[in-house]
Amino acid sequence: MPSLIAHVETFLRELGPVGWILFIALYALAVTFYVPGSVLTLLGGALFGPRLGVLAVLAGAFLGMAGNWFLTRQWLRPWAQRKLEQNPRLQRLEQVLSRDEGWKLVALLRLSPLFPFVLINLVCALTSNLRFPSYMAASAAILPGTVLYIYIGDTVRQGLTLDGGLEQSRFFLRILGVAATFAVVWLVGRTASRVLKKQLSETDT
Repeated sequence: MPSLIAHVETFLRELGPVGWILFIALYALAVTFYVPGSVLTLLGGALFGPRLGVLAVLAGAFLGMAGNWFLTRQWLRPWAQRKLEQNPRLQRLEQVLSRDEGWKLVALLRLSPLFPFVLINLVCALTSNLRFPSYMAASAAILPGTVLYIYIGDTVRQGLTLDGGLEQSRFFLRILGVAATFAVVWLVGRTASRVLKKQLSETDT
């Protein structure tokens, strides 16, 4: 695994900015076609580090969400509608999103682990009352989770290349940083999940 990451990193560095752009394009395509992006997010952290990794993943995610929105609405609506009809939870979610200020619920969904990222994209694309600008703005709530995954990916890369006491000390501090970031993201996600569960339970009554 360390050698594989090193080879990919070397290859992308030789490409220069083109390598970074290729990663963004790959990420965007994955999101557009309903491929979960967790592994790619971790890889972005391992390959590009915290700053460029976050920028690359956010760029790819937003391009992918835009592509997925229009692809689902224009070409995949029958398929997506069947998926929705087969899942009562997604149907309730679509009902809640159809209310006024559904964009607030989108933000909560992006913060909460209750629904997978790709299913949120599907339901949002099918919700007629939800406007594209509001959807994209609310989706900025993916930032905390993105930072956490990037941080983990970068930390794993550093852990695989440890050499010497000083580096081990820095790595330990990095582990503490990851733990603190995870705690914050978990608390925010837990709060968002509580609000979501309340909203969904109100739909059942």
